[in-house]
Amino acid sequence: RQLSSQKNNPKWSKLWLFIFPPSKSTKEHSSPLSIPAAVLLWYFLGVCSITTSKILLTDYKENGLTPSVLTIQQFTLGVSFLRLCMVKKWFGGNGIVKWNKVLHSGLKSSGGGFVFNFKNSTSASSSSNTVQLFLTGLFFSLGFWATNYSFQASDASFVETVKAAEPITSASVAVLWKIEVLSWEEAASLGGIVVGVLTSTLANGMMSTKTAEAASAGSLVSSSVGTAIRACAVVMTANLCFSFRGLYQKIFRASPQGNPSVMDDMNLQYRMQQIGILLCLIPVLLFDMPHVIRELWDVSDKARFMLSWVFLRYVSIAVINGFAFTSYNLASTYILTRISVVHHAALNCIRRVFAIIVTSIVFRVPITTLSAFGIAVSVGGFFSFSHFKMKRLRRPRPLSSLLPMSEV
Repeated sequence: RQLSSQKNNPKWSKLWLFIFPPSKSTKEHSSPLSIPAAVLLWYFLGVCSITTSKILLTDYKENGLTPSVLTIQQFTLGVSFLRLCMVKKWFGGNGIVKWNKVLHSGLKSSGGGFVFNFKNSTSASSSSNTVQLFLTGLFFSLGFWATNYSFQASDASFVETVKAAEPITSASVAVLWKIEVLSWEEAASLGGIVVGVLTSTLANGMMSTKTAEAASAGSLVSSSVGTAIRACAVVMTANLCFSFRGLYQKIFRASPQGNPSVMDDMNLQYRMQQIGILLCLIPVLLFDMPHVIRELWDVSDKARFMLSWVFLRYVSIAVINGFAFTSYNLASTYILTRISVVHHAALNCIRRVFAIIVTSIVFRVPITTLSAFGIAVSVGGFFSFSHFKMKRLRRPRPLSSLLPMSEV
């Protein structure tokens, strides 16, 4: 009731419309208040996932845990959790949607709803949708593999700072593929976000070179320019992967087979993580498992690892990590279904800023004045982006316009 009354209040309505401009997909698939709730879950569960991932990669590196092993572990736990939720229908929905219904069925309108129509589908469209779904899962998987690799190579706050540049890669991809239109004010606002990110990154780099004792305390800090550049390159690769994931998810969602009436967000996330397992399984078995087995064998010679508190602690943290990883990615998928790629990336930037602050506190990485200034500039850039985007959406569009319409 309180949220409903706030929604009807003109001040609160303006605030919600400012941060979350209305869209066609939002009107069709959710109430205006469901997106802010999903964003809050996305933010908090994201921090939990980041923190536990960093703990696992730092504390259990000597036991053979690699970024690839952690990635497939997250996907396996995620698929198990999502399957349980869909079988039990804990959050509603239609249960697990089979592959053949998604990839080989057409849709026809029926009284405002949708029904399956197997005769109207063609092999060409089915093949195209299969490729789009596969590419969505491919870039999703590669993005998180690169993220986990960067978490092991650098401190979490540095990684999250560089990842905050994702709006630029997402905007570039969306504009080049003509699924998004940006005004020069919106582009300038995204540039402000990047300036804030670079400022925070510079502050982190300066701090890292002056605090060598942090590395001995267990916080993996970039100690050289070369290391920082390599870590930044890996993180930017992750940014590009997530940008293409957003692009292909939007393209898949625009197809009849990708319509949320056929494949809801939980099923989509379930299939993306299944694709991730298939992609990671063979490389992990070939390149990582021999190392993992060797390390576990050495540990078992010294102590009963399987019965020790070290193993129990690992299992506990891994389960929490898998739950948080899956839940925050489900929230991300839910939000991306309802808003544009660039707006999703801008919200993700604010999530990064939130994560920078929290991970800096958790891992005792001090936030300098310059870093705080960069964070403030990033947040200001986001609100500027929201303002100009809402202003553009309110501007009347000529009927003869040949430009593709932005969904949000």
